[in-house]
Amino acid sequence: ESADMAVGHFPAVLADLTARAQSGALVPHDHRRLYDGEYVAVMRKSHPLALMPLTLEHYCAARHLLVSFSGRAYGFIDEALAALGRERHIVLTVNQYATAARVVTQSDLVTVLPRHFVPITGIQHQLQVHPLPLEVQAVHVDALWHKRGPNRPAYEWLLQALNRATLKAFSQ
Repeated sequence: ESADMAVGHFPAVLADLTARAQSGALVPHDHRRLYDGEYVAVMRKSHPLALMPLTLEHYCAARHLLVSFSGRAYGFIDEALAALGRERHIVLTVNQYATAARVVTQSDLVTVLPRHFVPITGIQHQLQVHPLPLEVQAVHVDALWHKRGPNRPAYEWLLQALNRATLKAFSQ
């Protein structure tokens, strides 16, 4: 199967495209940065950690819900923690941010969500948001498409629609 455009986090692909372009090779794809996603710790408003600063000690001691699209119980937060010689206790994984938000409102679990997604849940009034107590790089979300073909006006229209949707999501 083929796709006209892909939207997501493609660090290896973009690094390869950049290296090819720098070496003078023909680069068949184009890309545009849509946004940089900041991640935050999210819990219910009455969680024992909700009303205090979230320290690395408290964060690692908490029970966690991991959003994993692959099903693996290990993600980029765990990689960042491992680099610090730390780990967290993941007790549940789900494959959707919306599910994670609903589950943490009914439990003492902590999850990590993109900051811009919290208002989209519709239950943000039940959620407490804290900055993560460790440095985590922003996740770059890009659009990637093939340069050739008759679809250039369609790509431009779709990119403008994605930009409008991104602006709306981040302004909430």
